[in-house]
Amino acid sequence: ITWLSFREAHRISVPSDEIAMGDGDDSPGITSIILKFVLFFMNCLVLLIGLVLVTIGGFVQTEKTFSELTVQSVLSNPAIILIIAGGILVILGVCGCIGALLEVYPLLIIYGSILAIIAILLIAALILFVVKKDTINKGISEAFDVYIKQYYSDVDTQNIVDFLQSTFECCGSTELALSNQTARRSAAHSWEANPYFNCSSPAYQKCSVPYSCCMPASGNTTAVTINLQCGYNTLNTAGMNYLLNIQSIGCVDAIIKLATMGQNFNIIIGVVSGIILVIVINAAIAFSVARDVYQENKAFRQIKTEEKRIMKGQVK
Repeated sequence: ITWLSFREAHRISVPSDEIAMGDGDDSPGITSIILKFVLFFMNCLVLLIGLVLVTIGGFVQTEKTFSELTVQSVLSNPAIILIIAGGILVILGVCGCIGALLEVYPLLIIYGSILAIIAILLIAALILFVVKKDTINKGISEAFDVYIKQYYSDVDTQNIVDFLQSTFECCGSTELALSNQTARRSAAHSWEANPYFNCSSPAYQKCSVPYSCCMPASGNTTAVTINLQCGYNTLNTAGMNYLLNIQSIGCVDAIIKLATMGQNFNIIIGVVSGIILVIVINAAIAFSVARDVYQENKAFRQIKTEEKRIMKGQVK
């Protein structure tokens, strides 16, 4: 018996006149069974995705040592992000699958509660994105600054930064305010936070930026060969190459500008709203199934109590 649990099978074997002694018809009904099927198969998919993410993250992390991780660097480590995201999905998938398949009331409540918390956090993030754009800018800028400082410390971080700078045609995090607060410095100077690119560094990369900051060569935007030294000495204010042929806009500024530009802003709002709606529907299904399980448990206990009373009457 898969979807009919032990208590349901037992209830089928009990005479109808004894069932009538309970609170009435407490059969699960076709709707409840359909909801269990939907919840089970959806969470099988969630569990599978979670396992894939954990596997990928774990495989990438095996090339590193966990002792190198700090609280500050956890969120800047793609492998750890995959492991955490996958772990959350695995927990959700297990709670949803087992809760729906075996009708485990506590797991269904935990599953629905986690989904409700995630939905609330997403709603808060969406409101923050709409109302507090400056706060979002600051948070993204601080995260990108961590990537800049760890550019040569982690290959994954280096690849992510180069991908972002090449894709969004940007350089550094965001424009830097000068001491008088009336003028601003190019975002490329944020690379001076990296000990290798800082102008006081003894390294050959001093006063330079990564190649991904460079503008495409004129008339050769699809070139296969990349000049890895194109950003050399471009942060030296006294040099001939100062800010020459490198992107002038910061990546945080470019991403925020792209995200808040006309139709893109509406698309982001729509996608996040759709995700929230799906999560809320799943939470509602989980709580609905949990309610049915609770009622079935209650009816089963009443039937068992009634059976004991009948047996005692027969013995007498």
